[in-house]
Amino acid sequence: MNDIWDDGEIREPFRRDFHALAKRTNGEVEVDGESTMFCAFEPTPQRSTMRVGVYFANGRQTLRFDTVREEIELAMVNQYEISRPRFTISSERGSRTFELNAASGEWNVSKESI
Repeated sequence: MNDIWDDGEIREPFRRDFHALAKRTNGEVEVDGESTMFCAFEPTPQRSTMRVGVYFANGRQTLRFDTVREEIELAMVNQYEISRPRFTISSERGSRTFELNAASGEWNVSKESI
């Protein structure tokens, strides 16, 4: 896993990887700021409309994921891994993990006790 943040700002490796994920999976990066990044995905036969991103506000590093039916926010996320269509974000100790297959639209949130 790699770090997302550097002192409240998005690190360049995350920015590059997030843009590459969007390009590979027909997504569009709609917000790309110092401390906020969001990507939107149009519906396909395999997935519904969805939007995923990270932002830093009020001292909290947060993931936000929206679909037509769900809205999820996970705070204090700071590590990521992107491999082909799969996008994984977790807390430092891995107690909370969000996984998204951007191509199929399948996603999962898990929480473990530490």
